[in-house]
Amino acid sequence: MRWFLLLLILLNGVVYLAGKSEQGFDALVDRADAGGLSGNIQLLSERNGPVANSDEGASVAAPEVALKSGQCLILGPFLQVSSIKDEQKKNPGLLAYSEEYERGADYWVYLGPYPSFNAASKVSAELEAKQIDNFVIRKGELKDAVSLGVFTDAERAATHAKGLLKKHYTAEIRRIAKNATRYWLVLAGGRSDVDYGQAEASMAAMADNNKKLRKKSCNLIASYKQLD
Repeated sequence: MRWFLLLLILLNGVVYLAGKSEQGFDALVDRADAGGLSGNIQLLSERNGPVANSDEGASVAAPEVALKSGQCLILGPFLQVSSIKDEQKKNPGLLAYSEEYERGADYWVYLGPYPSFNAASKVSAELEAKQIDNFVIRKGELKDAVSLGVFTDAERAATHAKGLLKKHYTAEIRRIAKNATRYWLVLAGGRSDVDYGQAEASMAAMADNNKKLRKKSCNLIASYKQLD
């Protein structure tokens, strides 16, 4: 009899627990429906805001806006004017400028100048008799002077002059600049008739280790000579 009563009690307990579980599940479903979660799974990242696309950092930068008035895009230097003339034919909006610059200097060791070529020639003959190399300068800044040597280094020129002083010749040293011309392509801002995107792309394609593409104030090239 006792075992029968215990069995009845256990069966009632199982039925009771099963009923409670079903009620709890129904309540959970009701709360989910009330909160609007049914059929709408939301990621934590979406709740905290949009996630950046990993490909966005690799996107190509937007093209540069047109230059403002007073700004210039400069490419150069070019050593041959023909190079920039050809590019101007492709892009009429590009301007061409030339710049005189000093590409180096020579250091002349000399005597004179003398009043005339004949006077310089006599000194030259005297030096030759002493086996001192020389020649008479026929034109330029040192016309009718006697050259005793031309050097690209000032120190070497000074050493040679000291050697001549020991032979009783007081030589002078003259630094003579070696000037040259270089050329630049210029894209000036503030012009309505220029396709800046096309011109800038063309200039960028020509840039290399020798020719740099830079943006600067147009006032900085005011001393350059504009080519026709």
